[in-house]
Amino acid sequence: MNKKKTMFMILACVATLTVLLSCATMPDTKIYSLDIYFEITRTELKPDIPIVIVVDSPKYLTQPFMAVRTSPYSLTIMKYSKWQSPPSMMVAEELRKALYSVGFFKDIRISAIAKSNFYSLKTNLTRFEQYDEGAASYGILALDADLLSPEGENIYHNAYSKKVRLDGSDYTALAAGLSAALKEVMDEIRTSTAKTIIERESNKK
Repeated sequence: MNKKKTMFMILACVATLTVLLSCATMPDTKIYSLDIYFEITRTELKPDIPIVIVVDSPKYLTQPFMAVRTSPYSLTIMKYSKWQSPPSMMVAEELRKALYSVGFFKDIRISAIAKSNFYSLKTNLTRFEQYDEGAASYGILALDADLLSPEGENIYHNAYSKKVRLDGSDYTALAAGLSAALKEVMDEIRTSTAKTIIERESNKK
């Protein structure tokens, strides 16, 4: 009986020690965010135009884990390095901020589908990742944008692709690089969206 009790105590101690060692060696989970600012612009249109933002993406971009590609054929999802929210949602929120800065949108919604009587900015986010190429690392951003009229007519389309060399080896450099790349793309999208809608609304008068 004592022998069984002793064996049980030894196994319990080994199990406890294993748990403690695994906890001691487990890396910290690090969370990264974007840093983008948009200046407010002024137009002749009144703020009474509704628009909905729809962002589609591959499944891995609907999760917060950071992604690193080391070849065109393989992608690694980081377990302990995350974005503050999934890339698809971060892009949707940055689009919302960019469109608010235009000044004439009354109602800006993020939705899974386009809505009738709303302009719709449909975005297909295809890449939001780090790409390691030899000794160099890059931030890669790629997306398509389509602007639909309230009647469902496609009135603007463009494809955007940015490759930014990262200044550093940690994921802070990736967050900074993709912030800069996304800022450029958002500026182009908001300018094109504003110009297209202003021309269309002006022709109605």
